Amino acid sequence: MNNDAPESTQREPSLGPACLVLVILALAVFCAVCGFGSWFMFSDQYPFAEKGISQQLIPWVQSSQLSPGDKASIAGQLNQLLPLIRERRIDKRQLLRLRNCLQDNPVLLWGGVQSIVAQSKDVGLSETEIEAVQRISERLMRMATDRVLSRNDLEFTIQKCAVVLPDQLGLEVQQDLTADQIRQFMQRGEQLTNENNVPNEPYSKSPGEAFAMLIKAALDDPKDQP
Repeated sequence: MNNDAPESTQREPSLGPACLVLVILALAVFCAVCGFGSWFMFSDQYPFAEKGISQQLIPWVQSSQLSPGDKASIAGQLNQLLPLIRERRIDKRQLLRLRNCLQDNPVLLWGGVQSIVAQSKDVGLSETEIEAVQRISERLMRMATDRVLSRNDLEFTIQKCAVVLPDQLGLEVQQDLTADQIRQFMQRGEQLTNENNVPNEPYSKSPGEAFAMLIKAALDDPKDQP
């Protein structure tokens, strides 16, 4: 029995480290010095919110795996938030909802999904499988815009296709994926979307468009939302 445990560990070498990475991501990616998640540790949150977005989140987006167009769109939307915060044109409840939205926002990690979809065409998958990858990504995006997909959900879904960044602060989808790795993404994505009863229908929202929807939902009065 004692000899079996190491063999099990070797068969699933990434599970423990990857789970740890998810914790690191939750704590570190948006919570650097004077950064994003520290807003509500201070009596006056507005200056720290502005600093967290301008000095932490925008540079992070610009260096992410998102497509150039989506990087520009999301960074532009974040820049548009800065005067609202600086001039206190949103109240503290809106600021709290905004913080929660940005901290737990799977769309900010969508560059990984874009990479998987792009690579699926070149690794020997069947046409049916390639179409399934695209449809799963669309179903996941529907979950994101419906606000039922967490960042941790997406990190777990892409985990088998990703590596830990050298700074240990994030995951990045590899550029040399195999067909089996993409099939693991498909399996996890399909299981997640089926569990949440997501329609298996086309859904064409770009990350930039989805991000705008989530920001609007955070800033709108919950009473006015459907």
